[in-house]
Amino acid sequence: MKILLFVSSHCPHCPDAERIVRKIVPEYGLSFSKIRMKTQEGKELSSKYNIMALPTLLILDNNENEVKRIVGVPDEDLLKNKIEKLLGLRKSFLGRLFGR
Repeated sequence: MKILLFVSSHCPHCPDAERIVRKIVPEYGLSFSKIRMKTQEGKELSSKYNIMALPTLLILDNNENEVKRIVGVPDEDLLKNKIEKLLGLRKSFLGRLFGR
């Protein structure tokens, strides 16, 4: 899995989002890329993934398909939960309840 964080230098919330992502992502050994919207790469990827607001965090599978999107500054616990669930480290409530 790979994490992409789309940011802009004019966005007042983007530094907070980046701080949280840089804090959480290394705990799980995932690759992380900060994508600046003004760059050519940023323009291409924002078009490919239909980025409409900043900051936007995408979690991609190994084939670079989007599996989760978080718009705005992610809550640390929410981000950890989403990553753990996608990695199979955390079972859903129903899965824990019914043993799946």
